Amino acid sequence: MKDLLTSPKAYYRGLQKSSIKSILTDTPELPISELATIKYGDINAAQAIVAIAISEVVQFFNVGKTMNDIQVAITSDLIIDRFYYFKLEEIKYCFHRAMCSGKVYDRLDGNIIIGWLNDYDAERDEFCSLNIINENKAHKADDKSSISCPYDEFWDNQHKLAEAGDEEAIERVKFHEDLIKKMREKKSFVSQPFIVRQIQKEENK
Repeated sequence: MKDLLTSPKAYYRGLQKSSIKSILTDTPELPISELATIKYGDINAAQAIVAIAISEVVQFFNVGKTMNDIQVAITSDLIIDRFYYFKLEEIKYCFHRAMCSGKVYDRLDGNIIIGWLNDYDAERDEFCSLNIINENKAHKADDKSSISCPYDEFWDNQHKLAEAGDEEAIERVKFHEDLIKKMREKKSFVSQPFIVRQIQKEENK
């Protein structure tokens, strides 16, 4: 944490960002809300690290309409307010994914960047929801499906339960289908294989 205060750029470069699962389960629990609240003696701690992340994106994309320092600062504040529960690793993961596959069409601004984070947040919710469901199932001795149940198989079973009238399954399937619909609209940005397969299944119906 000392590096965050003394050399925020070096701290940001060292953040790990291999996958949603590894970030949520294997990295320290330090959401940006904690940086923004505790400040570590510096009121600008959270703003500085998020601004570094945005500046890296700005420098990466070669577009005609880009962001100035004021726009970067405003976008940093909006991200801290809206995505306060994100870890810094998640912001880096999202931004680097966008740098590999995002389309900016000669324009880069705060609205586009927040859009990337919204898309990532939807995938994050899907991952967390499935993880919680499987953890609950693992605690039921009479439940034969374990936490290792494949993603596709799980949702096939949920559809069958929903068709049979299971109210909880109906609610889960509705949430899942709404998410898949949104992800289908943004599929060039989706990287999780299990969600890509679900999108393809919906398109083939």
